[in-house]
Amino acid sequence: MPARNEPRPSLLAKAGRSRLRRLANELEERHGPGRAAPGAPDSLIARAARKLAANGSDLAALDFAEKKAVLELLWRRRNPWIPLASDIADWLRWAETGWKPRIAETRACIALLRHFDPDNPAAAMTRDWLENRQDALWGRFGDFARAWRLWEGAPAVARAAESLARGDLAFLREAERNAQTRTVLQGSGFMVAVTEAYARRLSQDAAPDQWTAIGPLLDFFEPGGLLGAGGPASARARAKIAIIEGLVSWAAARAAPEAIAHALKMAFRIAGDPRAGLDDWLDLPEGVLAQVELWLVEDTLESSFRIVEELRTDEREALAARRDFWRSYLPFVTRARLIGARKAQSAAATLGAPCCGLKTYLSDHCGFVLELRGPEGRRLMALELNNLAQTLFWAGDNARAPRFDQRLYDVSALRGTSDAALSHLPPIGWTEKFAAVIENHAGLAASNRINLLNSDSETVSSSAV
Repeated sequence: MPARNEPRPSLLAKAGRSRLRRLANELEERHGPGRAAPGAPDSLIARAARKLAANGSDLAALDFAEKKAVLELLWRRRNPWIPLASDIADWLRWAETGWKPRIAETRACIALLRHFDPDNPAAAMTRDWLENRQDALWGRFGDFARAWRLWEGAPAVARAAESLARGDLAFLREAERNAQTRTVLQGSGFMVAVTEAYARRLSQDAAPDQWTAIGPLLDFFEPGGLLGAGGPASARARAKIAIIEGLVSWAAARAAPEAIAHALKMAFRIAGDPRAGLDDWLDLPEGVLAQVELWLVEDTLESSFRIVEELRTDEREALAARRDFWRSYLPFVTRARLIGARKAQSAAATLGAPCCGLKTYLSDHCGFVLELRGPEGRRLMALELNNLAQTLFWAGDNARAPRFDQRLYDVSALRGTSDAALSHLPPIGWTEKFAAVIENHAGLAASNRINLLNSDSETVSSSAV
């Protein structure tokens, strides 16, 4: 136990925090504010909101720290205290006289950028307030803000997006040069708006050469990603849709492997790989998701065969025959999922291939679920496994067919719902049986299949992964 005359740890902690606060204030006065995070803890912000709600928005009821915390409340729409335009004006008058010069202006500009929401009354009022105080913006961040007139809001967004769409990356390079500016813009609602405007500007171009700025733009949202950025949730959703829809349309028009690979890489940074989960893809147009799923088919099937080869569960000749058979239908496969039991999932993780769970009796079972689409939209679902397991088929109108939003497939349960269950035995003749089921349910005759001996991989599949 500590000696009786020894200070309690809690007192030491309080003293340490007090010294840190003084040091932080001294550094801010010397070098200026530059954090993009709230300038006050949530507990202080909440306390200020409660006092304002209880005292009729009277700033006089708040202490100095609470008055500074009100800056955050101006942008928060759901609080015990909902600021009116008159409340915003009162706070700006207080900031002009009650807060240290330059710090108040810089903090207000940072909040405007971080929370960027043109529909919030605080946006227009802060913009007008800063217009005559722009020279007070601090340090290299202030220089950058003045160069791009960031406090102007929507015009500043359009200015930056237009420059980036022309292939001029000066806005991003200048923002990167200074740690303070980088910190302010990182994950900000302002950058969400710039990214959306950039994507929409490129989408208006019939055939833009490339999306050169999209990668560096998305870097500004790490580590939380675009969907974890500031500003309204609706703005983040619009930006996500604009970027992914624009990238996919551009890559589909180019039809070049490098363009498709670039579009998929950027889309995955925003919404993730749809094979690993569809949650962040559900609000995208169906055609966009369908195109992405189509591009991923060949990669999914090849990952399955590669894992089976690694697990050594099938004879080499049998595996080659299965690969050739399904590849011959690639132009008609619209989507696919890799599925695997425990050992297969470990192998998939090593490959970096998204793999759904498989409930089955062998830990090395691996395969895929795919959808075939024939003439007039006729569909057929198939689930294929290694190690001489049966292949299951479902007609397109079978409501009990497996879905592509599943994360776990139970083979025993699915076997009882299938319209057909076929085996790869005997090794001679199984392809004809499979082809007959496919023709019967999807309308794809044997003549529709691609002759792999006379076709390269680019002809067989549109996948570029």
